[in-house]
Order: sequence, then structure tokens, then C-alpha cells
Amino acid sequence: MIEGHGDDIYRYDDLVKINFSSNVYQHADHSLLKQHLMDHFELINNYPEPQPRSLERLIAMREGISPEAVMVTNGATEAIYLIAQLFHNSASVIPQPTYSEYADACRMFGHIISYENTDDLTSLPADRVYWICNPNNPSGNVLMKGFMDYIVRRSPRYTFVVDQSYEAYTKEQLLVAHEMVGRPNLLILHSLSKTYAVPGLRLGYITGDPSVIQLLRGLRQPWTVNALAIEAGKYLMRFGQPAITNLDAYLDETERLRQALRQIKGVRVFETKTNYMLCELDKGTSVELKKYLVHEHGILIRDCSNFYGLGNTFFRVAAQQPEENDALVEAVRSYIESRD
Repeated sequence: MIEGHGDDIYRYDDLVKINFSSNVYQHADHSLLKQHLMDHFELINNYPEPQPRSLERLIAMREGISPEAVMVTNGATEAIYLIAQLFHNSASVIPQPTYSEYADACRMFGHIISYENTDDLTSLPADRVYWICNPNNPSGNVLMKGFMDYIVRRSPRYTFVVDQSYEAYTKEQLLVAHEMVGRPNLLILHSLSKTYAVPGLRLGYITGDPSVIQLLRGLRQPWTVNALAIEAGKYLMRFGQPAITNLDAYLDETERLRQALRQIKGVRVFETKTNYMLCELDKGTSVELKKYLVHEHGILIRDCSNFYGLGNTFFRVAAQQPEENDALVEAVRSYIESRD
């Protein structure tokens, strides 16, 4: 189960002043949404819809698809576990490094798991589920829309679960629901939590062929999405703007941060197509760096040592405001100098 994830700010009381550990944008203006929820706070007096169909209808209108092709979930994580349950005892291929909940969910439901090693792939059954995080977490890599469309079309025997939770954080073209919804071997995961920077509300949704969505509905427990989350989702569909109002400027700042970190001797920074980036230390460990930054500078990063295929020298950061990014660079530099 999920452990050692990003945004574990709850572990540190009031120590954290700047949070780089979550990929979700940290500076969104939620004032109107907060006021709307306060005006509708009486919703907690009654049960919500057992399944959030009213929100699904609004999402379907936004996506240009049938409501039967949309299923709202308690964050993208509930979607992952429901899909793993639907394909229980299947073979799953999970290219690494990536979000650990794919493998955790597959283990829970008896999947044979391959991390895309050649030997594994030759021995796996022909019917497989491919889990693809795009944009990928933690690397920030993005697979091109044309390539994704091609592999889905040419491999109808495989089921592709494409997690586009960070689709609002890249300028690269990704799969579009209304273009893909008629393909029964494809499920796309989306995250309102990330698009609108409200991860505490736990709001995600799946788009896919209605026949597959119907099977998933039969597995879910009732009332997994609470009344305030449903109301927030409906408000966001009607009036909300994505948390990042100027993506071009934000990604330019991300690249400035990446270049500044690259200038620190002893730090390797990988290329990214999103607002977050994977980094590697030459000296010390990511656990030590994380502890140092929290206690000495009030800065929280994501220790990536628990990602399959990554060692204890990898960490991830997501760009924040320019002055905060500058503070991170100086803090990492001071850690490297202390190691020297």
C-alpha cells in the first residue's frame, strides 16, 4: 500500500515552509471554490449520491462523450485499484520507474507483474494489461500522442491503462477522450485533483468504452466520493479554471530551475516535459538530503529511493515560485558543500 509518497508534509508538523515534494501546483487561488463549498456546507447533513452521476454528466459534456463512458473515482488511485480488480489474475506490464500504486494494486489482485524486462515479456501470457503513466511520474517524460494511438490500435489483444493525471502540466499532445472512447482496449485516467490543484478532495475519473466502464461500476463500493468533493467537482466543471493559469511561463520557470540545479557540481538533473524533474546525487543519499532540507531550510522534497529501479541517490522536485526555486538551489548547494 502507499507509503513514502510525495507531499508527506503531515509528517513534519510546522517545519515545512516550501513544499517541492508534490507535483501538484502549490499556488492556486481557491478562494471562490472555498466560498462555494462554505455556501453549500449543509451537504454534509445527508448522504451523497451512491455514484456521482451528476458530476459524470458534466465531465462528459466537457469531454464531448457519453456519460456512460465516464466514471468518477476517489482520486486516480481508486481507479487504479478498480481496474486491477477487474483484470484480476492477469499479466500486467509496468515500465519502470513509475508510480508505485500500479504494482501495489496488481499484487493485491493476483497479477503476474513484469517490469518490461525482455525475459519476462517472452514468458508472459498473450493477454496483458499495460500500465503507462503519461506524463510519467517521477521522470517527467511524455510519450507522443501519435505513438500512443498507434500502439493501442495495433495491439487490440492488450489492454492499455494510460494515466494522464498530469495532463494539465505539459504542453505535449496527449490522448483525447472523445477520439479514443470507442476502443475497448483503452482506459484513460484523469485527475481533477491535479488539474485544479485540490488533491485533498480526491477527485479523478476514468474515460473508456461504455461496456468496460459498466464492468468497473459493478465493482466499486457506494459513496466513495463524498458530498463536498462532488459539489466541488461540479463547481469546477462549470466555473473553474485550471490551477496553472500560464503554463508557458510556469514551464519556462521549471527549465530555469532545472538549469540552476544542473550547475551544482554533484547533482544530475534529467530532462522533463512537465513541472517536475528527477535528480540524482553524486554524494550522499536522498534520505539524508531530504532530512537536511527539512530541518535546516524548511524545504520538503520527494525522496525517490522507493521507486523500483531507482537507488537511494534519486530525488524529485516540482517547480514553485522563482524566489522559492532560488532558495531550493542554494539549500541543495549548501548540502553538497557540507558533504565535501
